[in-house]
Amino acid sequence: MKKKHKLNKRVYSTVLAAAMILSGLTGCGSDGGQTQSQTPAADTGGEPGTRQETDSGTSVSSDSQSSSLRPDTLDTITVVLFGEESPRMQELMENEFQQVFIDEINTKVELMYLPWTENGAGGKVDLMIASGQEFDACIVDPKWAASSYNKGYLQDLTSVIDTYLPDWHENVDPTAFDAYRYDGGVYAIPIGNKPTGGVYSTVCVRQDIMDAIGMDNISTLDDLSKYAQAAKEQYGLYATYELADAEYIIRGTSDRNLIPLCTGIWIDQDTKELVSFMDSPEFETAVRLYNDWYQKGLIPKDILTNTVTLPFQANMASFMRGTCGTTLIENEPGLQTVVPEAKTAEYYIAPEKPIYKKTYENTAFQVPVTSEKADRVAMFVNLLQKNTEMANLFAYGVEGTDYELIDGKVSKINTEELFYEWMIYNVKISSPTAAYTDEFMEVYKTWDDKALPSLSFGFSIDYSAIQTEKAQIDSLWEELANPMLAGLKEFDPNIEELKAELQKAGWDTYLAEIQRQFDEFLAEK
Repeated sequence: MKKKHKLNKRVYSTVLAAAMILSGLTGCGSDGGQTQSQTPAADTGGEPGTRQETDSGTSVSSDSQSSSLRPDTLDTITVVLFGEESPRMQELMENEFQQVFIDEINTKVELMYLPWTENGAGGKVDLMIASGQEFDACIVDPKWAASSYNKGYLQDLTSVIDTYLPDWHENVDPTAFDAYRYDGGVYAIPIGNKPTGGVYSTVCVRQDIMDAIGMDNISTLDDLSKYAQAAKEQYGLYATYELADAEYIIRGTSDRNLIPLCTGIWIDQDTKELVSFMDSPEFETAVRLYNDWYQKGLIPKDILTNTVTLPFQANMASFMRGTCGTTLIENEPGLQTVVPEAKTAEYYIAPEKPIYKKTYENTAFQVPVTSEKADRVAMFVNLLQKNTEMANLFAYGVEGTDYELIDGKVSKINTEELFYEWMIYNVKISSPTAAYTDEFMEVYKTWDDKALPSLSFGFSIDYSAIQTEKAQIDSLWEELANPMLAGLKEFDPNIEELKAELQKAGWDTYLAEIQRQFDEFLAEK
């Protein structure tokens, strides 16, 4: 069949791995230690459960330990989430969810919702920690966590990780901790278990347009240009609102295997060298491609000022970055509210090149130094990932009321958001929704099988020694490089100004410091 044949070349995209969190503020110091709540774990006696080695080398037991860890006394933790609490979520938190928390871990969970604009370093969560406002956990990503660690905001969770995550250790890959390790400690508990190999390295396109124009594959930048031109001529769509430094674009510009690290710096995965992007042939090729697209009317004039969150889903563009084969979940539902017949697919430019895994999962729970309940937080996260029953409950609600299981797949009755589905979802235990076809699940479950760890896997940059240089470089990159990467400014008249201004801003110091840290990181691997 045609679709089965295509599956070897393309894959489906999504928001299971959706965009989350940002970066920093100054604050109080920390000794890196952590305190636990005063409710000791109860020893229920009986036969011990099967013991298993954790990622740090200590052993934990499975089911019997999970039950024996339930504290004797009731306590309460406050968990910060972002967005708005839906009416159904509020109802469940007052009833079924709360009862499960009490029954399983003898802990009441209170949620505090902040706007998404507050997430990331420098937002309200950092201010809450700096001012001593009490809360016990909040979601975080590696970039934000690195900033918070450097400011002394986060607890070292090593002891609670070894003790209070027995089910987590069975259902989540321990390499998830690597993005949150600093100086021998672990400063957040990741959640979820989803493929991340090649994230943002695929291009997500309109498969219905591909079929209509008679294309069955996109494997080169020339193929992408042909598709974009046809989509513009026949459907009036711009090519994209993403810049030319998108990973799927750079993947097609040369034979080198480059992975982005930070502003203006990429890593050559084969030579282990840091690459100054503005000095690279890949930068020139990408800019010239976008210059050509802009002249042909494929790049929107408002590419740098657009305020629409997802132009692709709004039927304004014909492609965007893909996310680990899950466009079926991430992009199609929103797009189909505008174009009901739309279908999406992901393709690798240069499919013969290696696929790299840059992170395990970018969402975790931080515990601020102001909390004394790290043990309760660990039990809470463990419960969210305990088994299929719990994962489905917190992501989908009560079976029979909020969803039905049909042939092993979730058919939603309630469409209001509960605990973020993309956060909870664990490919080992979660039931897929009806949107996941059997064909998709076959691809998704093995998505990471051939992925190689990026050299930067688990590496976080400490910018404290180059804060001034970084601020200036970030500003200049936005001012001078981004218009080139948007196709609005041509390469030849502008590249020398970009290089000169970045040099004056301290580029050599910036690059040397990051190189030093990266060399130390590689030496310790």
